[in-house]
Amino acid sequence: MVRRGPHSGIPLGIALGVLLLFGGAAAAAPAAYAVTSAPAAASARSLAADVIARTNAIREEAGCSPVKADERLRSVAQKHAAEMSRHRYLEHEDRAGTTSGERIRSAGYSEVTGENLAYGYPSAAGVMRVWMNSSGHRANIEDCSFTHVGVGYAPNGHYWVQDFGG
Repeated sequence: MVRRGPHSGIPLGIALGVLLLFGGAAAAAPAAYAVTSAPAAASARSLAADVIARTNAIREEAGCSPVKADERLRSVAQKHAAEMSRHRYLEHEDRAGTTSGERIRSAGYSEVTGENLAYGYPSAAGVMRVWMNSSGHRANIEDCSFTHVGVGYAPNGHYWVQDFGG
């Protein structure tokens, strides 16, 4: 099963407007996406680990098992985040026409896949807030059939990719 995200095919400017609108809508934030102090130059890997920890806290609240970090998923997510940052777009399909499901299957997951994308959020707390305020993104995070995750982050534009496999 391949899931396409809720913003697939949306021009970048419109996607940013929607993300900014929902990003400001959070009131009392659960601990899973509460802002924490972090060094300004946090690495992509430490930010990804923060997203995974917050994802697992949310999954626990939803009654799901934690997802395990997977290097293969991290690699495809990181490559896609870097490409979107380099070419300034936000899509589940890359410029070569490869879909998120195809990328995730190339990492060894053929049964259940999902992908969350965002840009413009410099912190794990910010991106988790916007994903949890979107029903499609929340559904991926709280999908108990997912067992593994990889997170990519490109700091130039703050592009995020969260790839799930099960």
